[in-house]
Amino acid sequence: MDSKERNNLDYLDMLLRNGTLNVYDILCHFGQGCDFNDITVSRKWKTDEIILYTAPVIFLIGVVGHLMSLLILPYFARKESSFVYLLFLSIVDLLVLHVGLLVRWLNEVLRMDILSYSNYTCKTLTFLGFVFSDTSVWLLVVVTFERFLMLCHPFQATLICKVGRSLKIILLVVLVMAVINSHVFWTLKIVINNETNQQRCDSTSENSALIYQIWPLIDALIYFILPFISTCVLNYKIIQRIRRIRNRSHLVNTRRFLNTNIAQKSPKVERKLTITMVILSLTFVVTTLPMLAYLCVTVVLNSLSNQPMFSQERYQYFRSFAEIFMYCNHAINFYLYIATSKRLRLGFQKRICQRKAEHLVIGHEMLEMQDLSSRYS
Repeated sequence: MDSKERNNLDYLDMLLRNGTLNVYDILCHFGQGCDFNDITVSRKWKTDEIILYTAPVIFLIGVVGHLMSLLILPYFARKESSFVYLLFLSIVDLLVLHVGLLVRWLNEVLRMDILSYSNYTCKTLTFLGFVFSDTSVWLLVVVTFERFLMLCHPFQATLICKVGRSLKIILLVVLVMAVINSHVFWTLKIVINNETNQQRCDSTSENSALIYQIWPLIDALIYFILPFISTCVLNYKIIQRIRRIRNRSHLVNTRRFLNTNIAQKSPKVERKLTITMVILSLTFVVTTLPMLAYLCVTVVLNSLSNQPMFSQERYQYFRSFAEIFMYCNHAINFYLYIATSKRLRLGFQKRICQRKAEHLVIGHEMLEMQDLSSRYS
């Protein structure tokens, strides 16, 4: 008995002891076409507890936050293009939570894969999920770039940063992401597994290399790498510009014309802007880094002829963990903006107070009408 056969027997013995022996695990270990992106091959549906119990909490937090943003952002979006981007960012993030996270949770509740129900759900839901998530990330990049223009190139910003132009830019971003992800309509379809006799949303045989080896790298480049580099460079330029303005104001101002209030507020303004940008950048990196790691690991594993010996369940847990963090990025953006912007907080309070005042006026009018009706009855 050679070392390879001994390793195979040890692997089978480990599966028997753990009680997790199934045909798919054996095929994975012996290199018979195992695909680590396939999560619906097993004969018995295994509930993903991470998605089952965590997804509803994130979904509710995100929906409440984005609904509040839809309450206050339209008021600011009438005059400033930055709030137009934030308004559409909230709308797109809300769609991401419905198309992505809600569908993922319903899979666990109904114990079925909704994507694998038909060719329509397979292609359409996958396409919308990619387009909405990529659009959300790049809208954040556009907002950062506009802030960079307003601070570093104010004259060009007055010509570019307009409400009408921002709507055209948003439409352009959506169209570009739709074109990039349109390949799913001819690379994905319903495939029936011969051993389990189950159907799943998977790539066609001629596009297997594209979906499992090439596309994860492209997806990582579009969704994480390029946005991360762009936001880091732009934020660095913004912080650098703020410091130059402060230093120049200290050199120009003399003691005769020195305004102590402005001198005291400048460091505070810089610190607030720096904290806002650092929080946004770090949140984006932290919440999307696990998914980037998952995509890279998937590409490496699918490119190997002999798959390494480890549990498929652990790999699935890692994917669920990465998905939860990714959806957190689409659920908490509003809370980050509201926490770092005093103007939005005041606007939110104003809108809430207006709604309460309207309800009080309506209630008072209803009481007067009831009083009048009681007098003449």
